[in-house]
Amino acid sequence: LQGNLTQQQLQQCRAAWVANMQRTAKQRYTDFHRSVFAAVQRLPITWQQQPQMEQLSVGRDGVTPDGALLVDIAGRTAAGVLVAVEADGPWHFRHPDGGLMGTTRYRNRALELRGYRLVSVPGHEWAQLHGDGQRQQQYLMQRFLEAGVL
Repeated sequence: LQGNLTQQQLQQCRAAWVANMQRTAKQRYTDFHRSVFAAVQRLPITWQQQPQMEQLSVGRDGVTPDGALLVDIAGRTAAGVLVAVEADGPWHFRHPDGGLMGTTRYRNRALELRGYRLVSVPGHEWAQLHGDGQRQQQYLMQRFLEAGVL
């Protein structure tokens, strides 16, 4: 298109494209987030505080919300373990190596410092489960085990 459009027209096209990509990514994120939340709710875990979506983080005392972070899914097991489940879409990973972005690493560390056991669910791994509820439960149980929740 360059050479055929003015600079202003190119900027308008780019702005429209970026806005469309953001809307599309947000919708995918919402579906992904809800899918992970539904699967967490089906896990055979006894909860003291049932997992909830979009919860404010708690402070170092493990009880009082400090609001420093917004946790995708948060709950507390019957054993008192504070759990944060983060549904990590593509913007959490660097390209092309797939490593975690600095902001995601910061979030993870900040949650751990607040006493959360972090369960990260990368979107590309979740997509490979193809909506199979049994595979999703097995996947999450493994992630919860690796995070020291169980």
